[in-house]
Amino acid sequence: MKKIWAFLFLSSCTLYPRYERPCLESFDDWRTPLPTQNAVEIAWWKQFNDPVLNDLITKALTSNQDILTAIARVDQFRAQWKIASSLLYPQLQAGGVGNRQKVSNAMLTPTAVPNPIFNTFGALLQASYFVDLWAEIRSGAEAAYHQWLASIDARQTVVLAIVSSVATTYVQLRQFDEQLIVSKDTLKTRQEAYYLAKVRHELGLTSLLEVEQAIAEAEIAKVQVERFEIAIAEAENLLSVLLGQASQDIPRGLGINQLPMPPSVPDCTPAYIVCQRPDVQAAEEQLKAANAQIGVAWAQFFPQINLLGIVGTQSSWLSPLLSGPSNLFQYGTNIIQEIFTGGRLTGQVELAYAVKCELLHNYLQTVLKAFQEVNNALTSHKYYLEMVETQRLRMEADKNYLHLSDLRYQEGEIDYLTFLDAERQYFQAQLDYEETKGNSFVSFIQIYQALGGPWVIEADKEVLEYKETCAKPFQ
Repeated sequence: MKKIWAFLFLSSCTLYPRYERPCLESFDDWRTPLPTQNAVEIAWWKQFNDPVLNDLITKALTSNQDILTAIARVDQFRAQWKIASSLLYPQLQAGGVGNRQKVSNAMLTPTAVPNPIFNTFGALLQASYFVDLWAEIRSGAEAAYHQWLASIDARQTVVLAIVSSVATTYVQLRQFDEQLIVSKDTLKTRQEAYYLAKVRHELGLTSLLEVEQAIAEAEIAKVQVERFEIAIAEAENLLSVLLGQASQDIPRGLGINQLPMPPSVPDCTPAYIVCQRPDVQAAEEQLKAANAQIGVAWAQFFPQINLLGIVGTQSSWLSPLLSGPSNLFQYGTNIIQEIFTGGRLTGQVELAYAVKCELLHNYLQTVLKAFQEVNNALTSHKYYLEMVETQRLRMEADKNYLHLSDLRYQEGEIDYLTFLDAERQYFQAQLDYEETKGNSFVSFIQIYQALGGPWVIEADKEVLEYKETCAKPFQ
């Protein structure tokens, strides 16, 4: 009994270091406080109340090629884990043989029967078992398991990025739409100003300078129109790729000035990021896998033990194949101990530790980058909200300035250059306001993207549910 317990104890040992989560210098809160009243943690994009945006995100979750690639990659790592784990169990193979053979006359001895022809029939069952005394197989299986978990986290990271990209690009598209409208209205106004300046010049009421200035201002507005048309086309092309389709027109929902600004984001601490953000989780699973691989490397220093067994039957005729005299068996063990490898084994251990060290620093860098992204998003969102109001007040002031300048210009109290300055300021103020409004929504999206959390898991479930309902093309 003592020998049995000793064997079980040895079979349960592992040679890799005990894993402990790396420690980082912690802090209690973010640099910018979180507005957390009545926050939504699942499907946050629905707070924009735009059915078109909701439909686009749903389509992206089910059709985006990066997500489908990540799903296939998870299946690959799951299969690799199954392969690695299979060696923990006895391996059984069955086989049979049946042939008819004639021996060459040149190979016969003088006493042998000339031209003998005989049959061989047999059936074999072979069993083998690798005694995982030093946990080499279990360490490899554990490493494969953590690689599988890392691939799941990587898939969720892709889901997070795709949802955020669709929402961001859609908001920017609506921003470009509004800026295009402003630019077209300004172009129309400036073209009318050019025609008026041309008539005034022909009547001798103004100089050629005013005409040339009007032409230049109209061309500036035309360039802005073309710039936003390019931006709209590029945004639609990007959204088409995110939706897993060829480039085409994207449907529109609420305008940038109709979208409501959600009042808050989920309340969380920096420690929350370590537990909820999928790229951080993926980096830690990779680190765990590398830690387990150290056990595989150390196990190579110890004897490798295989148990073998064969039972079966063999006969020259089918009828006695199952009788007692035809039975055969073989069993035994195979032990191999490395003695000299020229540094290969120590090199494998050093490699395993070096890989773990690399992935340790990769994990720490991923956490630090996550903290940076959250702080950046919170700071940007806070100040963009303030800038929206500032830009609105500036736009209203420039609008009044333009109105008064127009009246005074018509009365001849100011020159054309002063009027143009007022018109330029109002045009730029309109563009800046729309851009700032778009950036305020983008910064809100970036907060959810930086935090991760339950919404990523729910979106990932939607992806998997769709996968289960669709036929697999290669099966």
